[in-house]
Amino acid sequence: MPTPLKQPVVFELVGFYVPPGSGPLSFCMALIAYLLTLLANGVVAGVILIDKSLHRPMFIMICHLVVCDLLGATAMLPRLMVHFLTGHKRIPYVVAIIQALCVHTYGVVIQTILAVMAYDRYVAVCEPLRYTTIMTPVRLHTCCSLAWLAAVLSIGVLFAFHADVQLCGNIIQHVYISNRGILDLACSPTPINNIYGQCIIRI
Repeated sequence: MPTPLKQPVVFELVGFYVPPGSGPLSFCMALIAYLLTLLANGVVAGVILIDKSLHRPMFIMICHLVVCDLLGATAMLPRLMVHFLTGHKRIPYVVAIIQALCVHTYGVVIQTILAVMAYDRYVAVCEPLRYTTIMTPVRLHTCCSLAWLAAVLSIGVLFAFHADVQLCGNIIQHVYISNRGILDLACSPTPINNIYGQCIIRI
């Protein structure tokens, strides 16, 4: 039986290979991708915030998607750039858990905000005369807040289950930390974690 690792664990990401000498080029490409993501999302959010004619439910929800996209990009790309630049693929346990929380929250928020957008379109199509009375600003912001809250709580519970998981390895076959990647290192079966993870998001 594998020997459990002592905390704190330092994970090693081996899901990507950088040929010798190409680290700076990979860093520059990742940096450009990140800056373009920031610029594009910033422009979209700025236009919506400045133009008062766009202060409508659908565009407000697009702003939430913009914030979500920035969360996902920031959770992954900066750390990846560090790996490219330094050549070190190790990531401390606490930083790894924070990254995984952000990445999975990003994934769940995308789904919950899209569900709110679908509800908005349903009301617009099926109840056009009552749309403004149903999708009031208060209800809109309540739905969006609940979408974020549901995502944060569900992912928080998911990673709370990791507190009692004994790890027998530290090598993750991926470019970022994920729930599945951590559970693959568990010394014993983790049925509750697996079932709960499958219930909230396929990862």
